[in-house]
Amino acid sequence: MTEGQVVLIADGPALRVGWVQSYKPGRPLRVQVRAFGAEISVMRIDRPELDGELNLRTASLAEAESAVAGLLQRATREELDIAWTLFADRPLGVGELALVLFGHEDATTRDAATVLAVFGHTGFALSHSRLTRRTPDERAALERRRQRQAELDVDVAKWRLALQQHRAGLRVALGDVAPRLTAIVRGEEDAAAAHWLELDGRHKKADARDATDLLNELGLWDGHEDLELWRSGLLQPWPAAAIASLRLTPDMPPDAPRLDLPFVAMDNDAPHEVDDAICLEPLADGWRVHVAIAHPSAWLVPDSAADLEARRRGATMYHPRHTVGMLPDLLARDVASLTLDAWKPALVVSLTLDATGTPRDEALQEAWVRVRHVWSYSLVERVLAGEDLPGVDRPLLDQLIAAGLRAEAARVRNGAWLLYRPDCEVLAPAFGQVTLRQVQQTSPGRRLVTELMVQACAAVAQLGARHHIALPYRTQPRPSHAPLPPGLYTDPAQCFAMFRVLEAGTMQATPAPHGMMGVPAYVQFSSPLRRYGDVLAHRQLVAWLRGQPAPHTVQEVTQLAQTADDAARDRRQWQRKGAHYFKLLWLAGRVNGRPLDGQVVRVLASGERLVFLPDLALDTPVRAPMLGVGDHAQFAVRAAQPGRGLLELGVTAT
Repeated sequence: MTEGQVVLIADGPALRVGWVQSYKPGRPLRVQVRAFGAEISVMRIDRPELDGELNLRTASLAEAESAVAGLLQRATREELDIAWTLFADRPLGVGELALVLFGHEDATTRDAATVLAVFGHTGFALSHSRLTRRTPDERAALERRRQRQAELDVDVAKWRLALQQHRAGLRVALGDVAPRLTAIVRGEEDAAAAHWLELDGRHKKADARDATDLLNELGLWDGHEDLELWRSGLLQPWPAAAIASLRLTPDMPPDAPRLDLPFVAMDNDAPHEVDDAICLEPLADGWRVHVAIAHPSAWLVPDSAADLEARRRGATMYHPRHTVGMLPDLLARDVASLTLDAWKPALVVSLTLDATGTPRDEALQEAWVRVRHVWSYSLVERVLAGEDLPGVDRPLLDQLIAAGLRAEAARVRNGAWLLYRPDCEVLAPAFGQVTLRQVQQTSPGRRLVTELMVQACAAVAQLGARHHIALPYRTQPRPSHAPLPPGLYTDPAQCFAMFRVLEAGTMQATPAPHGMMGVPAYVQFSSPLRRYGDVLAHRQLVAWLRGQPAPHTVQEVTQLAQTADDAARDRRQWQRKGAHYFKLLWLAGRVNGRPLDGQVVRVLASGERLVFLPDLALDTPVRAPMLGVGDHAQFAVRAAQPGRGLLELGVTAT
């Protein structure tokens, strides 16, 4: 072995020509090879790892490639086929092949035989300068692999050129680079994209981190995507085959009535889907309340691909950057969503609230409903503040609020704790600013919708208990050492005090009281467009309404609901993680800026105070020994590092 010697190195199903740049005994060789176009890279390789050594020596890699091209002209494909037929399936020396092809053997003919066997023909395999005859099937398989490799080489060559031009400051079309690199991030197979990354020199074997770095470098990502979230599989789009398994028309009874009532859908300013709508009919001593709940199970065939996919997801994930539906958008945001002025299938819960807010006379039916009004919570707050806005029926709004507040008061009398601490919605679009939207849980609009949904879920549970229907009932014991009596609480310190004594809620397929809510039984039923457990409840109730056998036994309800709960819990963890990261990113831009209001909600074992920042719905430990639980103060941001989850606050005023 000498410097300048020409060698052969395996590259997938093919070989590449290498030129020994330097050689020192006992150390790896430094070998030049050509990757794509005019680009030359240097490999460090041990001599035993070479697949072949030629006697040929040149002054450069370019000369080596030219010389190899000349050797390939020494024989035709037909002559090589004849030589291939002469040898049995055994190793042979290149000298034997040289004698067959050229009639004599020397250094040049041995090199020519080697080059012709491995570059000019698919019938021979080379390993450590020994040739083996391939079978016809092996030849055919190799030719297919080489064809794929050639296509891959073309693909990668285009990518390499585009990347070089981009790095040179030229504007180039990157085509399908983003989705293909994103596939690598998700752990999917893409040979060309992986090869791009390997040739880009980040790591010997490309991984998701390389793809993430390159997406950020190319400006396709903004540096704030969560690599672990992408690799979790939770961001996978809905499979086309699953969407195709949905019913084309909803499965509704032919005699299902059309309830032409003034239903109101009340939600956020831009809801992802609309699960529910409400209306009231005044009575002499109260109201008849109708709560219409979207009916996606009318399109979902049990155990179909779509049903199994929804079950696997468990719930919609509302990440600050990614909203990933439990159901496909076609269903959740279009045909099943209770949109304005369109007749939609629904399960309608009806109940009477008397003058004290006590419910009775629960009923359930499948029906078609049409939403007459869509009011956002912000719109409702403006109307209640005195603005005269078109489209809002103020007398109807006042009736809804009155009914909700009386039902709420009745639940408190029955022993409910209503804990409404401030909340915050975080929006973090790619390349956009982080936006924080305070959610006032105690606003009259939100409270009335929350209360009527609780009443609907409790009414469904009462029907299930009365008729012995296996449903995913939610239960929670009353706290045995509650620091506060039943009531409505909005002070964060009081809410945190109650959170500390709450026992974990459970799910079971038989009814039981829900102590915190002050109801004899409770079933999550009101959000089937975003929770699979609600779909499961709908399916059981629809079978009862139609006089059909329940599709699931008690054991199956328990198992399926638990599976969906576990998946939903996983998605909530990602939501919280994302929200925390982007809240810290927002705070990082406000280091030593305007102080934030906060309240001490707990003294930690370390002596630090757990401070709740209501504008961000964020709690964090702070060194503030002068403050006690319940004290309010102002806090300045001293440091915020979202990547490390670090936040440091300092007290500025008490």
